[in-house]
Amino acid sequence: MKLTRSCAILLTCAIGVAGLARAQPQPYPARPITVMSWVEPGSALDIFARTIARHLSRELGQNTIVENRPGADGIILINYLLKQPADGYTLAVNTNTLASHFSEPAPTFTFKPEDLQMVARSQIDPYSLVVPGESPFKSLDDVIKAARSNPNKLNIGGGLQLSGLRVFWEIFSELGKIETNWIAYKGSAPTMTAVVGRQVDAAILNPGLIKQMVTVGKLRIIAVSADSRLTDFPEIPTFRELGWNVVRYQWRGVMTKAGLPQATLDKLTEAIRRSQQTPEWKAYLKQESITDGFLNAAEFKSQLMQDTAETQAIRKRLGL
Repeated sequence: MKLTRSCAILLTCAIGVAGLARAQPQPYPARPITVMSWVEPGSALDIFARTIARHLSRELGQNTIVENRPGADGIILINYLLKQPADGYTLAVNTNTLASHFSEPAPTFTFKPEDLQMVARSQIDPYSLVVPGESPFKSLDDVIKAARSNPNKLNIGGGLQLSGLRVFWEIFSELGKIETNWIAYKGSAPTMTAVVGRQVDAAILNPGLIKQMVTVGKLRIIAVSADSRLTDFPEIPTFRELGWNVVRYQWRGVMTKAGLPQATLDKLTEAIRRSQQTPEWKAYLKQESITDGFLNAAEFKSQLMQDTAETQAIRKRLGL
């Protein structure tokens, strides 16, 4: 009887210890992570999402998958993100376009800047003004002259209604005293298809994405918004050297829902930082003609707020 009672006590203790172990939270990450993108597959942001996912899988030791949720310039994705737990298992890549949402005077959505946690800015990417390979426009002066001679006749394609690409173009348009029509697409891939097919007169695209199309003559780059000529396109002038002081970059980064535990945020930010030190990541930057632009969470949030103020001014001028 004593032996039986002793065994019962030991069994009870064992069950209690096992239950306690199950109740303890497992170190992050304990299961797969999802990285969401608000553009169509094949666009520059989608390529970034898939690249960062591969590196996070390696750095964090968990499978990281990419999920595309396009629509409403990212609002559909953000609304979904905010319904998920603030646990670091649902992330999203983002761009300057996020500033356009926060710049709305009477937003049609319910989220606010404090609802989102910036994790890290990863990279900066210049813009390029591109035309079809057979376009009569050979220079920036050609485009400006045509736009001034025919106000609101030239169609300029670009991702989303008020993205970082459009903010860049509108800043240049104001300096150049030109008026054009912005034709919005759901990302850079459909924009590229449109300009190659001459559905628009020109487009704003990231230069790294169109290298192949330029090589085969289907697209021509007129100018780039970088501070100096690009290694991959040494023959292409910058806007600044052509007399227009417009040096602009699109940024891409990672965010999640606010409320993330500090330890989890730090782990994610550090994983991104480490990823960007690897030869594989540097090869990706070179292949896509992108510049490293890492900022930590606090620095990234500050960048976003600056861009929001600038976008508000553009929105007001356009009456959007």
